[in-house]
Amino acid sequence: MRWLWLHLRSRRVPLAVSSAAALITLAWVLSLVYTESTTINARTASLTIMLAVVAFGTTLSGADDALDHTASVNWPLRRAGHLLLATAAITALLSLSTLTDARYEPFALVLRNTAGLLGLTALGAAVVGAALSWIAPLAWTLIAVLPFLGPSTDVRVQVASWLTQPAGTTAATACATVLAVTGLLAYALRGGPLRPATETAPDR
Repeated sequence: MRWLWLHLRSRRVPLAVSSAAALITLAWVLSLVYTESTTINARTASLTIMLAVVAFGTTLSGADDALDHTASVNWPLRRAGHLLLATAAITALLSLSTLTDARYEPFALVLRNTAGLLGLTALGAAVVGAALSWIAPLAWTLIAVLPFLGPSTDVRVQVASWLTQPAGTTAATACATVLAVTGLLAYALRGGPLRPATETAPDR
């Protein structure tokens, strides 16, 4: 288990978990104080999940890009496991709210949005690197929570605002699934792009 702990520390996972927990708790507290609903609305939940996912996005690369691509390690399996554990961690943190009076639910919506946004983040990490992987989930979430986008029978609207569509919406679920699977495969198989040595070398 020592290698696992060293891997988590090298990827700054403890910091990401702490940041995600703090953001989720803050949104929960604000909803508890300022609303009377027992269910945190989809827009607030989506913004909260996006921020938690962005926090985990920083863990998708290590300090040494060359090490992350060495053939001596089964990186595809390790990267896939990393993403699945991140999904489980965020979902678990959100699910703790079901023990309180303000809840992130239904669970299907929480899982759909977490998996979709993490897949989008992983796809960004594979294409432009972990440092910029937050751009796509942030942009799509800000579009999805626009006031004039909400539950709709129009498939185009359902895809554009899949984050705020009700659980069970076929187009929204399909969009999230495609993002999750595509991001998982791209990141697991490719990892992040190699950065110039000047960016990863330690300061002297």
